[in-house]
Amino acid sequence: MDVTEGLASRIGGPASWTVRAITEMRLRESPDRPFVREVGGGEEDYRTFIGRSSALAHHFSAEGVTTGERVGIFCANGLPALHGWMAVNLAGGVDVTINSAYRGELLRHVLVTTAPSVMMVEAGLVARLAEVRDALAGVRKLILVGEAENVPDLGVPIERYETISAKPRELPEGPGTSPADPAAVMFTSGTTGPSKGVVMPNAQVCLLAHQAIVNTRLGPDDVYYCVHPLNHIAGKFMGVLAAFAVGARLVLGKRFEADQWLGTIRREGVTMTIAHGPMIEMIHATRPSTADRDHLMRRMMCCPLPKTIGENFERRFGLRGVEMWGMTETACPVWTSLEGERPLGSCGRVMEEWAEVAVVDPLTDRALGAGEVGELVVRPRHPWTMMSRYMGMPEETLKAWRNLWFHTGDAAMRDEAGNFFIVDRLKDRIRRRAENISSFDIEAAALKRREVREAAAIGVPSGMEGDDDIKLCISLVEGAQIVPDELIVHLAEHLPHFMVPRYVEIVEALPRTPTNKVRKADLRSDGITDATWDRHKAGIRLREIARPR
Repeated sequence: MDVTEGLASRIGGPASWTVRAITEMRLRESPDRPFVREVGGGEEDYRTFIGRSSALAHHFSAEGVTTGERVGIFCANGLPALHGWMAVNLAGGVDVTINSAYRGELLRHVLVTTAPSVMMVEAGLVARLAEVRDALAGVRKLILVGEAENVPDLGVPIERYETISAKPRELPEGPGTSPADPAAVMFTSGTTGPSKGVVMPNAQVCLLAHQAIVNTRLGPDDVYYCVHPLNHIAGKFMGVLAAFAVGARLVLGKRFEADQWLGTIRREGVTMTIAHGPMIEMIHATRPSTADRDHLMRRMMCCPLPKTIGENFERRFGLRGVEMWGMTETACPVWTSLEGERPLGSCGRVMEEWAEVAVVDPLTDRALGAGEVGELVVRPRHPWTMMSRYMGMPEETLKAWRNLWFHTGDAAMRDEAGNFFIVDRLKDRIRRRAENISSFDIEAAALKRREVREAAAIGVPSGMEGDDDIKLCISLVEGAQIVPDELIVHLAEHLPHFMVPRYVEIVEALPRTPTNKVRKADLRSDGITDATWDRHKAGIRLREIARPR
């Protein structure tokens, strides 16, 4: 198999791409190959996995699940969660895999927005559903995974996952799913407002798998380690579905632990994985060893590979990072290559056969030239390869699709060679004294100090219209100490004067979303507090401390 052809050589072009079509292909080609093994758990070949998923799919169909009908999967990473996902799509329904950390209002919002007709829930999470029982009004059946004592009465009939999936079955006939039919609803992290439910067609989720296969050369001999949550595109579609599509082996981790990462890679014979920036930083922070290259993995997907440590990380572990840019809404139209030069900080070039990508003025939508910072916008070249809508939010959908482009909210630039660079989120942009400032650069400079564990730069009102002063919030490495005066001197040595913060606040930890993004909206709403150190009040003049640059 020429893996660079991805799905096209196996099931045709995107006009025929569905999760079911990939499943039928896998049954034809390699039913008896090993497919998935849980770290510390069970394992299944392709035939068994598809058979147990099919048993669930028959049950879903009997409960009335068909095209467009949503099924909630509220389980941690594991085989039941994978069976549930595959079963929903085989029945023609829409998978709503819910972050297993959700509870309370976050959980209620997902349930009210998607209104699932069937729920599959892990026993240890049932009590959380009881907290939002009023949001289960439309649920006809609850499928319980595992044993639970004193299951609360949710007013919904309960059946056991283990009983339903115990005996593998043939594929259900299904409703004739098309590439346009929704396969999943995935929720954005909601840093500035309610999370948006992104409705993803079958063709889009298959495209994500195809892009991962092509750009990493993933093939049937690979062993893919997935420890990403299955309620995100990276874990489910760029990991699980990509491995499934090429007949590779999947190693499914339940929880990421930086100090255990390399041991798992080595023990399981892993040749491919994916990690986001904070994961990479945590791995890099572990104690170096002469055995760091003693493994089989020579490339990994990175989203992103942090600029400050990326090259050192690659050298230390003897691998090549393949970066990309994408969103739940857009798939991943921008990738770096396994070969050739890669400009520092670039997320890559556009896969021109799949999407158009441009940088525009965020106020006028006028196209900008190379080197100019603006908003990244995207539009697809093939039908149903991007999101169809935000569920229940038509106004947000229309706003995002202004002027026939999807507006990402990311500030970016491209160079003359076509390499793209993500600068910031537009809402996180700081404007000071007519200078547009990237918070990333301030944070990267702060993180050069070994005492600093986390850093987030925000704009706070300066008292002049449309102008910000800069506040830097940091948390420290355990046991470390630093005084703001020292940090300011350090920053003045690494940043232009207009980027040096006026304010510094040391916090125990930065507020984060369930997907580990910093909630900068929370930091901005805090503003200047009694705990905020002020450079002006301390009498520090930058001209007296800054070295010539």
